[in-house]
Amino acid sequence: MLNIKKYVISDPQVVNDSVPAQKVIELLHTAPGAVICTADKSVLNGIISPFSLVKALKRSKPLEEMTAKDLVAKPVPQIKEGSKWSVVYDNLLKSGAALFKDVKGNTIGVITLSSLYDYLIENVNTLERELSAVINFSSDEILLADGEGVILRANSQFEEHFGIKLSSVIGKTVEELEARKIFFPSVTKLVLNSQSTQTVIQSRRDGRKLLATGTPAFNEDGSIFRVIVNTRDITKLNKLKQQLEETELLKNRYRQELVELRQGYLEKTLIVASSPAMTELIKVAEKIAAVDSTVMLTGESGVGKGMIARYIHNCSPRRDKPFTVVNCGAIPENLLESELFGYAGGAFTGARREGKIGKLELANEGTLFLDEITELPLILQVKLLHVLQEGVVNPIGGSREIKLNLRFIAASNRDIAKLVEEGEFREDLFFRLDVIPLEVPPLRERREDIRPLVDQILEKLNVRYSQQKYFSEEAFSYLEQYRWPGNVRELENMIERTVIVADHDQIGSEYLPPHITGDTRPVLSRHPGQNIELQPLKKAREALEFELFSEALRTCKTTYEIAKALQVDQSTVVRKLQKYNLTRDGMK
Repeated sequence: MLNIKKYVISDPQVVNDSVPAQKVIELLHTAPGAVICTADKSVLNGIISPFSLVKALKRSKPLEEMTAKDLVAKPVPQIKEGSKWSVVYDNLLKSGAALFKDVKGNTIGVITLSSLYDYLIENVNTLERELSAVINFSSDEILLADGEGVILRANSQFEEHFGIKLSSVIGKTVEELEARKIFFPSVTKLVLNSQSTQTVIQSRRDGRKLLATGTPAFNEDGSIFRVIVNTRDITKLNKLKQQLEETELLKNRYRQELVELRQGYLEKTLIVASSPAMTELIKVAEKIAAVDSTVMLTGESGVGKGMIARYIHNCSPRRDKPFTVVNCGAIPENLLESELFGYAGGAFTGARREGKIGKLELANEGTLFLDEITELPLILQVKLLHVLQEGVVNPIGGSREIKLNLRFIAASNRDIAKLVEEGEFREDLFFRLDVIPLEVPPLRERREDIRPLVDQILEKLNVRYSQQKYFSEEAFSYLEQYRWPGNVRELENMIERTVIVADHDQIGSEYLPPHITGDTRPVLSRHPGQNIELQPLKKAREALEFELFSEALRTCKTTYEIAKALQVDQSTVVRKLQKYNLTRDGMK
């Protein structure tokens, strides 16, 4: 199918049927495309071309008696848009020009032999450019020969492989080049003799080996039209093979280490599991991920309960569904109900007109992670129990009942069983949540994880701050001996602070806080008069503030309680917690 619409003469010279033939012949010399049309009510209906003019003059009627009507080609040649090449060619060969009609049959102009020629020339040029681009930009050598073995073209890789200029081989036969030992044996010659694809190893003058594959392209009568030869340097292939083997060995070594470490991914964060305790925890997490049973995560603040919750979700069949987090301790009590259950429009003063979807509904089909579940007020514990038992949620002020299909994972850093005994947490809700209990061990009980954790955190911080910081072995020994009461969160915050203040790429023990390198007891436990290492006051103040607010987070429920305990404004507490990146949320 030809697409020559843009070569159509859409505004040809038009004359009336009664115009004298002599006048038409004069106009024909200057008419666009050497063609003149006749029209009826502005619709082209006839063509006068040199072809039709010659046929008209052969008739017996004298020229002076003829008009434009006598010079029109009969029958009027027509070509429809999308016609095959044979139809277009036959019409133009007979008449020199034809009316061009669109797919609806409307005449839109005239097509001539000259138009067809322009179309073919442009397409030949385009094909030539495309072929040259394919050949010349290939990383392998490409050579083309005709059915007689004469080389027609080759790319620059040929010169590199064989060390000879293209001008010395173009137009030569492969037998001649083989006799000159340019390449031996000739794969093109083998293809011509066998009439099939052939692959051989050729030798260069310098002893290098080349892998050459020749493929024949056939004419309709079965004879060979072209032979396409693709050649690659085996030396390079052997080098790639060696690199691949080395990579395979390295991969096998890393695979063995990964099996031992049992590492898992959490979004962009890697779960480090080198210690037996964490390895076992990850194994259990992977097992329970396949079922929808409710999981209760316990452990000290900062151990990474949030990471484990998301890891369970990512390993579960719900991995492509929402993972919604609700921190029950971070949301004010008066807003927690609407945050969890949502509300209908106008349910209470200040409510949005359109209402709000609660976290429970947002998590539908996925997983809802209830962090710090022990901070949930008793009245909301009753509503949550109803959701767990019935699998439905009722938005505040709404009459509709929404069916839920989600998995619950809860977490707490407090002794929830003791809270049940003291009446601060509902026993029936506890039993509903504690179907599969998992305790995340503190960092001091999995010291094998400290070094890989430090490396992981450092890698993330180095990317963020465009640095290349690393800890010295002496610094690592202090980090591995410290008890880390704030667990991974404290480790991460300490590393970030150290990376920022360290002057050199290697972070030595001198940059570590004194409670890590000296007395491993917290600063808060030191007695007056005890020796303290001299250091900049600002640095010592920040270390003390960090420990104060870390301890406050462990013992106080809200920022208001912390402010009361430290006798500062609540806004100061919020600002300091942000400064030292302290939070009750899961690990960053």
